[in-house]
Amino acid sequence: MSGKIVAVQYLRAVAALLVLASHALLYPLVTPALAYGRMGWLGVILFFVISGFIMVSVTESGRFDGGKFMRRRILRVVPLYWAFTLLAAVMALLAPHLFKTTVFNGEELALSLAFIPFYNEASHGLHPLYKLGWTLNYEMFFYLCFALLAMFSARGRVVGLTFAYAGLALIGVLIAPQAAIPQFYTSFLPLAFVTGCWIGLAHSEGRTVTLPGPVMVLIGLAGLAGLAEGFGWNNKELVEDGTAFIGLLTASAAALLLALRYEGTLPHMTWLETLGNASYSIYLVHIFAVALIAGIGLHFLGTNSPVVVAVLTVLAIGTGVSLGLVIYRFVEQPLMRRLRGKRAD
Repeated sequence: MSGKIVAVQYLRAVAALLVLASHALLYPLVTPALAYGRMGWLGVILFFVISGFIMVSVTESGRFDGGKFMRRRILRVVPLYWAFTLLAAVMALLAPHLFKTTVFNGEELALSLAFIPFYNEASHGLHPLYKLGWTLNYEMFFYLCFALLAMFSARGRVVGLTFAYAGLALIGVLIAPQAAIPQFYTSFLPLAFVTGCWIGLAHSEGRTVTLPGPVMVLIGLAGLAGLAEGFGWNNKELVEDGTAFIGLLTASAAALLLALRYEGTLPHMTWLETLGNASYSIYLVHIFAVALIAGIGLHFLGTNSPVVVAVLTVLAIGTGVSLGLVIYRFVEQPLMRRLRGKRAD
């Protein structure tokens, strides 16, 4: 990819804010609200679509060095995730009352650091000790699959991933394995990466920027319909529902296509681009802000007053963004520069 696509950074910012707002809104609730849960899930799906798009874009059309690719992705993802996982483990051990679904467990900590899925009794799902890390388990799986297809052309990689992930999802539907690892990897969620890959392939071939206006109108309408379906479909209050996934995936794909098509006409919003640049840090740190602001505030002030809950929720969102920007500026950026420097030596 010859340069950063600012509109994609805008979407990364939106995805991070959706996840942050979802957790801040859900924290005070005893019974989770479906719409708030779907909000965060939409952010995750959008992240996955963008990730698929970027991986196709940065590796371009020909073969690439799979080993070098994996080293870069590991250096980009792992150090910061490990740091926050260890921090969450220490805080869960010393101040467990701050967390709703995080409990310290040495074995689960080791599995989490190794990106091995397991059933977490505290969160009642296939989540690592630091619950947010479940998305990174999928990310690392996607990177590994992508690297294994390094000897093929871009189109060959995308076709191969499509068949592989569709096959795994079909196994999940037909067999529904109960063990943690096969259940996790036969999910339909990795299809979001594939969707982003196809958009990345189309963009690399110059097709996304030449889509005619009427087609873009249809894409926009499809995205709105997807949002309505994704948030409106209710299957026993299940957030990660397969039918809702189709709608939210459609909305995410439409958003990316619209962003790419109208990249040149969008206003340059530096603040939103900065949030996009810091989206990984915001994603990783925001739950600490929610736990500290909402958790401590609600502990002392209670949840009976809607005004108090609303104020603390807004403060939690603002603190999550602020902490994310601080971590990005003083931790993530220096760390990435240092790791890139060592890689170049």
